[in-house]
Amino acid sequence: MMKKEISFIHCADLHLDSPFKGLKDIPSELLRDIRQSTFQALENLTEQAIKHQVDFVLLVGDIFDQEEQSMQAHMALQKAFQRLQEQQIKVYLSYGNHDYLNSQSFPRNYPDNVHVFDKEEVTSFPFIKDGQVQARIYGFSYENRAVVENKTKEYEKTVDHCFHIATLHGSIGNELNQDHASYAPFQLTELKEAGFNYWALGHIHKREIVAESPPVVYPGNIQGRSTKETGEKGCYLVTLSENNAKLEFLPLSPISFEKVPVDASGWTDLPSVTEQLIEISNQWKTGKTLIQFIFSQVAEDKEVWFTNGQITEMITYLNQELKHSYIIGYKWNMAAKRSEWQHGGRFLEELATAFQETNLEQTISPLWQHGEGRKWLRELDGDDQTEILHEAEYLLDQLLHEKEG
Repeated sequence: MMKKEISFIHCADLHLDSPFKGLKDIPSELLRDIRQSTFQALENLTEQAIKHQVDFVLLVGDIFDQEEQSMQAHMALQKAFQRLQEQQIKVYLSYGNHDYLNSQSFPRNYPDNVHVFDKEEVTSFPFIKDGQVQARIYGFSYENRAVVENKTKEYEKTVDHCFHIATLHGSIGNELNQDHASYAPFQLTELKEAGFNYWALGHIHKREIVAESPPVVYPGNIQGRSTKETGEKGCYLVTLSENNAKLEFLPLSPISFEKVPVDASGWTDLPSVTEQLIEISNQWKTGKTLIQFIFSQVAEDKEVWFTNGQITEMITYLNQELKHSYIIGYKWNMAAKRSEWQHGGRFLEELATAFQETNLEQTISPLWQHGEGRKWLRELDGDDQTEILHEAEYLLDQLLHEKEG
């Protein structure tokens, strides 16, 4: 007979020991806190599981950030599992494209409460409580870096009269998804037709309830790692009953990233700009928020503030004054002069065409083939490539106009 109700925590993409690439000129104490943030988020996750006395925890892929996993990451995970074991809380986990099975060198000496999906074929574990099977948890792990086939046909429910919960680390839709590599792709209709009570997804770092009946859910990652992963990060507390599913988001991240747009068209003097940015930055009252400002519509006579270092000096001052936020950088733009390229003669017209036809991924591919260098690189999505091209255009534009003078 089916249990009236079960509760669990659904999380994914812990990325323990993430190196937080791209951060620079940050005070050493803050940088240490940033690099410890994935471990603090794991501790917060453990505390929430114990506080809510859930039946089990689902970890849906990419528990570790890198193929070469650190001792610290393994010990932190083992400690968390041991604490959950002491509270009789089960754990069901799978590995994804970052920590695939064939990359692992540490033994998994986890306590008995932990159940690992250790094959690329979909299998299931029973969740047993009070002598009865209350739920079946289904899933698989990546054997190698990529799983390119649709795995949904492998999810077949057993005949148990219980809750059936599927875990899947993969991409909804197809290869058109520009934000993440398209692994284990699936269509929403396939999940809905499979007859499960809950689909616990992973891989996409943006939190989203894709569907409600049955729930198909991306919890996002538990700690943002750059300004591409903004806002609160955490997990879902899920309560399933025979006729209802209740989802509550639980924030876990000790540090958050924010990309903050600022309209600079009305700027008059630096003191008033300083006050404006202090007011914006102080809207975050707790924790630690890392801010990247995006200044737009910078008037031509204010461009010198950026080129002579006054804005950088101002931000250094702001970072000494702010309590709960820290400015990690900025980007800015003004009325583009590049439109003049189209009427600047054959050379400039060819230059504009070259930018339009550039295959950036192909141009920089040697960097990713370098044995040592690629360890420090992350995948570039469509936004990254567009941003790099725009910055290159702007820098070239500046150089060309300097030559004119």
